[in-house]
Amino acid sequence: MKNVNKVRIMAFAGVIIAMNIVLARLVAINIGPTLRITVSQTPVYLAGFWFGPVVGGICGFLGDLIGSLLQGYAPNPLISVSAILAGVIPGLFRHVMEKKAALWKVVGILIIHGIVGALGFTCIGLHMYYGTPWSVLYATRVVQTIMLTAVNSVLVFFLYKSPLTSFVKRSIAEGKGKIRQVNTADNKSIK
Repeated sequence: MKNVNKVRIMAFAGVIIAMNIVLARLVAINIGPTLRITVSQTPVYLAGFWFGPVVGGICGFLGDLIGSLLQGYAPNPLISVSAILAGVIPGLFRHVMEKKAALWKVVGILIIHGIVGALGFTCIGLHMYYGTPWSVLYATRVVQTIMLTAVNSVLVFFLYKSPLTSFVKRSIAEGKGKIRQVNTADNKSIK
């Protein structure tokens, strides 16, 4: 019974990874080999805010890895770093959201990921993989990053403020409560 909480977090993580894969591979607009318009990072950002940087990073990595393999190509390690950071960065700043969630906080956190992840690691990975010139990459990806940061910020903010977050937190708290109940019952039976 001590693993009830871990099992619940793993179940939520599995759903988040599945949502990431579906949004990235099925509900996306591909514009050439290096540009994709998608909100697939939204569930990964939420995983970071809900469960912290470790679970968020794992969700980002597994979503990228499984999605790449399903599409029949090898994952690019640098793009995988960007996917991992999509969960890690919100996880590192989750205490900011727990105090009082605000849209400007979400925008700031997602801008950090946009600069480090999308314009940093992803551009380096695309340049190395496809040999696309830097000027072409940044000319298209800056616009894409600004647009997706705005859209993802609104989605993440409203989903975080929705009953979904209280459901997730309540489910995890119930798991902890069951662990406490079992520990209390075990301690009583020992006496």
